[in-house]
Amino acid sequence: MRNRKRVMLGGAVVLVAALSAVMLWPAREAPAPSGAAVSPAPDPRPASVTAAQVAPKRAVPARTPDPAPPHATVVPPAPGDVPPEPEVANAPPQANDPIAEEQPQTARWKLEKTEHIATLLGRDVSRLEGERQEAKARGDKVRVEQVDAMLQRHRVRLDELREEARTLADAARSEPPVP
Repeated sequence: MRNRKRVMLGGAVVLVAALSAVMLWPAREAPAPSGAAVSPAPDPRPASVTAAQVAPKRAVPARTPDPAPPHATVVPPAPGDVPPEPEVANAPPQANDPIAEEQPQTARWKLEKTEHIATLLGRDVSRLEGERQEAKARGDKVRVEQVDAMLQRHRVRLDELREEARTLADAARSEPPVP
């Protein structure tokens, strides 16, 4: 807590010092006092002309806004399209669709979900095996190691899912049919 206060105080001091330095920084051109015409003092050195003084200054072209902003692309409605209804101020609340009841999580239901996940994970393993082959052909050892690690984790999880599916299949066989 004490260090935090010190850091904040130090930051505030640095900020104040920076702002003071900016405010005290000499201006490039000193403003002439009002009401008095001041002529610059003659330069004792010989006059020399620089290229910047001789070359005419180029005017920066001012950017003018486009004459008309681009219009939205209008697509003609296709057959069967229903245009949206205009919004009405203080419209009555609309009734929401009823929420379907949650299905019972029976052993059959869990078995279907587990088999679906196992199928997706099996596809992922096949894809990763192909990716490993490609990385090995390119000679990308780092990517081969990364894919090997992912493959190992996926295969372990796939084995667990298959074992769980066997257990659920036994439970689903002994389960009464759902009406």
